[in-house]
Amino acid sequence: MVQPQTIDDCGLRHFSPLCQKKVIFWIYSGPDDNVFVFFTDHGAVGLVAFPTGVMVIYIEACESGSMLEGLLPANINVYGTTASSAEEPSYACYYDAKRGTYLGDVYSVAWMEDSDAEQINKESLLTQYQVAKKNTNTSHVMQYGDLNLGKSHNVSEFQGAGTQPMKPIRNPFTDRYNDLLKRDAVATVDVRVSTVVHRLDNSESAVEKAALKRELVQLLNKVQYLDYHQNH
Repeated sequence: MVQPQTIDDCGLRHFSPLCQKKVIFWIYSGPDDNVFVFFTDHGAVGLVAFPTGVMVIYIEACESGSMLEGLLPANINVYGTTASSAEEPSYACYYDAKRGTYLGDVYSVAWMEDSDAEQINKESLLTQYQVAKKNTNTSHVMQYGDLNLGKSHNVSEFQGAGTQPMKPIRNPFTDRYNDLLKRDAVATVDVRVSTVVHRLDNSESAVEKAALKRELVQLLNKVQYLDYHQNH
């Protein structure tokens, strides 16, 4: 299901013909959904393009640096940061026992919590990158593209309205650090195994424990199989 959400300001913009307000469309998809994407705009040989002033992209994924490293030129008004380098996983965090899953990822939580806490109409994209890099202690946060854009544009130009409620003035590098990110983080590739281990530890049902143990054995066998074939 595609759900439109009206917003005041956003890096990805679409003008609704009904209300003439800026809206962003989220695709609420799951592992059992098929997604069809129809793209219409400008193109050329080996190229599709959508004219924008400046584009900023944050990527949270394992080996996410490989999506931009050596591929994103510095002269097309695009600035990007990634959760990890081209050769390492990103990390999940904030395990919730009630829901039986991890609620966030370290890099994503780092920049989102920064946006929540800071006056982003006065904070540059570069500063947010530096904060996320400092607070992401599980992988190497990277930046690519036109790095000058990070210095010359504020976060609010892409994540929210230019005016914000008053927030206390603080140093984002020293005044705030959530230690839970460090204690709770697990490599994204290991999330499934870690989740089952958590559920097994918290379960009080003998029947459920037996089922979870079987699931854990199956998962570990798959991990060993994949590791073997990746290294041979």
